[in-house]
Amino acid sequence: MEARALLALVAVASAAANLACANLALVGPYTVEMLELSACDDGEYSGILVNISQTVDEETNGPTYTGAITLHYDITADDFEVELTIYRWGSTGGWYLDFRLQFDKPYEYMKSNFPTVYETIFKDIGFKEKPIPPGTYYIHRLMPRGLRLKRFDVLPYGKYKLYLKGLKDGKTVTCIMSICTVNEAEHTEGVGWKALF
Repeated sequence: MEARALLALVAVASAAANLACANLALVGPYTVEMLELSACDDGEYSGILVNISQTVDEETNGPTYTGAITLHYDITADDFEVELTIYRWGSTGGWYLDFRLQFDKPYEYMKSNFPTVYETIFKDIGFKEKPIPPGTYYIHRLMPRGLRLKRFDVLPYGKYKLYLKGLKDGKTVTCIMSICTVNEAEHTEGVGWKALF
């Protein structure tokens, strides 16, 4: 009798867990919030010096980024290549490779494919027009929150680490890293996990 009662309890708990999970949204309308902007954590790069710190903004009481980025190359040159690598935080911990993209003509590519990133982040850093000559670019009160990418109506929710690396003559010379969260947009419904199968 005890074995049957235990089996019934397990069946009821499993059914309740399935009902609870059915309403979890995995993908849908979203907003992006930048949690960190910094030098890359996977090595040193001779073409860039990143000195950015996160502080609390006095007006909004939210996180903001202040500092400087020194470039030794024109990162918008047509022969400069960019590699975007995105890692996603796993449900059991740790980062795993989610996406990788490599492209040339970075100025044109970013403006046409990621206009929100260009307008919201790159312009605030001082990367306004081509060319972007070597030099130091200062950041003051950079607060990227609530972003939506113009070409993406929905994204998978979660935490992501992005590496934006610049290559000159096949050698990686610049890198900047960002950690972001993709959150479910308020007052919207995402796609539950059962709907994906």
